[in-house]
Order: sequence, then structure tokens, then C-alpha cells
Amino acid sequence: MHRRLTAGQSVSATGFAREYELSDRTVKRDIERLRDFHRAPIVWDAAARTYRYTAPFDLLTGLRLDADEALAVVLAGRTFAAWEGTPLGRILTTTLEKIARFTGAAASLPAADLRAVLHPEDAILDSAEQRHFATLLNAIIARRELVINYQKPGVPRPELRAVRPLHLAYLDHRWMLVAEDTTRAGWRNFLLSRIHAISALGQRFTPPPSERIKDYLAGSLGRFTGGTEFEVRLRFDATAAPYVRERPWHASQGLRDLPGGALEATYRLNNLIDVSRRILASGGHVEALAPAELRSSLAAEIAVMARAYAPEITGVALKKITPKKVRAGHLVSRSTR
Repeated sequence: MHRRLTAGQSVSATGFAREYELSDRTVKRDIERLRDFHRAPIVWDAAARTYRYTAPFDLLTGLRLDADEALAVVLAGRTFAAWEGTPLGRILTTTLEKIARFTGAAASLPAADLRAVLHPEDAILDSAEQRHFATLLNAIIARRELVINYQKPGVPRPELRAVRPLHLAYLDHRWMLVAEDTTRAGWRNFLLSRIHAISALGQRFTPPPSERIKDYLAGSLGRFTGGTEFEVRLRFDATAAPYVRERPWHASQGLRDLPGGALEATYRLNNLIDVSRRILASGGHVEALAPAELRSSLAAEIAVMARAYAPEITGVALKKITPKKVRAGHLVSRSTR
């Protein structure tokens, strides 16, 4: 069928079915797959009662993995960790990258080299993620609206949300669905692990350009997104600086050397929630320099923590607290007299 359409011929579903001894339903299903899954420019000519291509189309470059195959690629990548850094590992990684692009813009990983799936501890899917990944990816590719039974933290029971699934992103070690929430008239992020059930509405929708989704996620450090862009400046001490060089916190990271081995890092982020958590987890090894809102929120959080640890703080007030080392990527400190 593709060869005929590429040659400029029109195809009658009934005639094609009769020629190849197929049912009309099978041929129409194949036509739908060309149009919906492979994005072929196939249209129905009502006057001639035939199908035709409106533009040249290369089926090979348009091939996509189906949802189960895409999930298999992600999971298989985790087995490559043993060969990371070796010639075989580099070949496997390159192969994975070539295969992964056939999922189109439906799913994304945080790094072009698929680093997240090369480290098993960073890429473990829980049961809900495994159960829902294929269904959601299929709906994104087919552009079908869904109803998800979703439970937010602190809410006693899950609630039904009608959504238009747009993209699956691997952020902060968890898979997240970016979707248009039709009941709330806006884009929302849904963790797959919090989805209890999924059902199809059947209606089709026209997704936004992939560039808009890319822009939506560009300023996210973790799972949160926002509509305001912030220029965040952080000062890392000499203990933390080498680790920030090795593993940047965000794609927008810019570095400037400071005296004594310290670093000043600049980021462009669309929210301050995730970076605040990173800073608090890093303890005294990092200081937020800007924006003022970030410093104020950190000061308020630290004040609450200080009240909780007031007795201990009083007991060590005269001790000198010295950052000693970074172990396993977590910044720690040890007090000395």
C-alpha cells in the first residue's frame, strides 16, 4: 500500500482488500495505522472514494516503536550498566540512542546519552509505572483523551481527571506524565506511581507543537514546573565544587571559578521548589546568592529546622562546624572541637 501511494497512485480500501484477500476492516485498520502511528500524510478523497498521499513520505524514517517495545528498550538499557565505559558499552549506548528516537517526541530521558537508564539505581520502575507506561505512550502517539484515577499526597482518596496526554518525561528518578487537564483548563504533571487506573474516553485531540513541550520542561530541575523564569545563582564551596562539575544540576548550568576552589553556578529555572530541596540537602556546602525569593524561603525553612534542633544547637554553639567530605554524592559534615 505504501509503495503504491508513494508512486502517486490512489488506493481503494475495497479493491485492495479484494486483491490481497483481506477484509475491508483489516485494510482500514492498516490505513489508520499509517495515518495515526506512522504520521503518514494519507487522506481520503471523497469524490474518487480512494486514499492518497498529499506529500512524499519515507516510511522507514517514520517508523516508531510501539509502547511495549519502547518500554522494553528503557528496561533493557538498565542491563548495559555492567559495560558502561567499555567499547561494547559505547556501542550499546549508541544503538539505544538510535532506537530511542523512533518514539518521537512522546517520551524523554534527562540526558542524550541515556545516562539514567545506564544506572539501575536511578532507573527502577515501580509496579504502577510498569503497568501504566505502555498505555500512556500509546495514548500519546494515538492522540486519545483519557480519564485517570489519580491520588495526590495528603488526599484521602483518588479523583478522576480527564486529560489529554502529551508527553512522558523521566525526571528526578521517576516517570511523569505531562498532560492537559481538561477539567482544570491547564497543563499538569502526573506521577505514574500515583495513578490507580486509566480508561480511554475515545475522543481524539490535536497536540501542541513538540517545541512547546520542550520549552515547558526546559526550566525544570525536578518534577515541578512553573510559568516564571528565575535566574538562580549558587555558591558551592571547594568540597562540593568537583561534584557539581562532574554532574551538573541542570542543562542551563554555567560556572565561574571563585578563590579557594569554590564555584559560582548560574541556572535558568521555571520554579524554585526543586532547587530549594537540593540546597537544603547539600547543607553548608552551598549558599543561594539569588534570587531574593529563594534566599527568603530558605531562611524561613532553616529557621523552622533550627527551632526543632534548638537544644542540640545550644549544646554545640561553641564548637567549630567544619565540612569534611562528600560521600556517595551526599554532602555531609562533622563537628570538631
